[in-house]
Amino acid sequence: MKKLREKIMKDIGWKLLSLIIAIALWFMVINIEHPVTTRIYTQTITMENIDALTQQGLTILNKGQLENMKVSAKVKAQRTALDRLTQYRNSIRAVVDFSKLESVKSGDTASLEVSFLLPDSAGTGFEIVSQSPEKAEIMIEKLAAKRIPINVHINGEAGNGYTTLQPQISPSSVQISGAASVVNRVKTVQVNVELQQASEDIVVTAEPIAYDENGKQVEGITMDISKVHISIGIQKNKMVNLTASTVGIPEEGYEISEIRWSPQAVNIAGSEAILNNLQSITLPALDVTGARQTVIESFLLNEILPDGVMLSNDTPLEAEVSVVIQQQEDQQITVQSANVTLQGAEEENYDYTFSEESVSLQLTGSARELSAITTGSIAVTANVENLIEGEHSVVLEIELPEGVSLVGEVPSIMVTIQQKQQQPDISQQQPEQNENENENETNTDIDTEIEQTPISEE
Repeated sequence: MKKLREKIMKDIGWKLLSLIIAIALWFMVINIEHPVTTRIYTQTITMENIDALTQQGLTILNKGQLENMKVSAKVKAQRTALDRLTQYRNSIRAVVDFSKLESVKSGDTASLEVSFLLPDSAGTGFEIVSQSPEKAEIMIEKLAAKRIPINVHINGEAGNGYTTLQPQISPSSVQISGAASVVNRVKTVQVNVELQQASEDIVVTAEPIAYDENGKQVEGITMDISKVHISIGIQKNKMVNLTASTVGIPEEGYEISEIRWSPQAVNIAGSEAILNNLQSITLPALDVTGARQTVIESFLLNEILPDGVMLSNDTPLEAEVSVVIQQQEDQQITVQSANVTLQGAEEENYDYTFSEESVSLQLTGSARELSAITTGSIAVTANVENLIEGEHSVVLEIELPEGVSLVGEVPSIMVTIQQKQQQPDISQQQPEQNENENENETNTDIDTEIEQTPISEE
């Protein structure tokens, strides 16, 4: 044992020096063949435990910004180790853990550490020398959600003579969630379908996109679905008119002033045989019984279309009918007797005179119709056919425009009929005078002849 110790301790200084030199040489060899160096690795942020916020009714306002944020780290290790790490670079993670957030509320901005995690599969011996950024700014806001119907936006047109039917969407609505200020910006959610002169039905799958009121895409929200299925029927089309009508009458003293409906015409689709026989579509009649004000009603067009007919995609689903009810007004006008037309008069045998210079008419109707009436625009007739001489009370016949009626009983007018005096016929008197003159001339000639004839002597 003593000899062994003596052998070990013999030349101990040289032995230690040799050991140090050997170790130094080993490090030199390692550094030459496996040098230590650094590399920069970049990864986007991964957010974990977001439920810690949602359970409090909160969410991340700048979620989209965080998802796109890139974190870079300088890693130090032997070159061989770094080569190995590079092979697993897709497994490197830059993690923000939201479970570390405490006592936050809507409107707060919090700072969370970004953990740059290297995969275990890459081995050990790595040192993260630096990292940028080391922290992420988190903007906290109240969580909001709402369900919105999905619209179909069709780009292009169907083939000539064809039209698109109302698209069928499944599902027909989507729930969006996110920061309240972002969710409130969403006005529509739609899917876009390309239509290039199609002449047969289309079935597609598309992604719903949220837009604000200016048509700009809204990002930073979450949807409960990622795809919707759309089917669009393609059929022959035709434009036909809509017609509207009423039943019943308004309350006494009121009347229908106007009937309006919109749209005036609709674009429909169906088989060619059905469309050729369809010229118009009649809307259900509006009941205005006892009405004192405008009556408005909407009708679902799909419920009144004939069998085998459907609405085109560009046609509104409803038609609105408005029946304008107005209170009637009264107006009095005066008709001069000279403007009364005699019907059946025998003016060659009789003289007709009116006892009154004028007749008053009390009219009722809408203000618009009454304002258009003048004395000369009303035809007033007195029927004197088969009346004999004398004074007669004749009921007047009055023609009024549509929408205007007479108040009370139809007025009468007194007509006096006299036979015209017979004048001597000059044409019959002249021949008699000529005959008398001829007779006088004859008598004169006879007298002259008698005077000229000599008296014979006996």
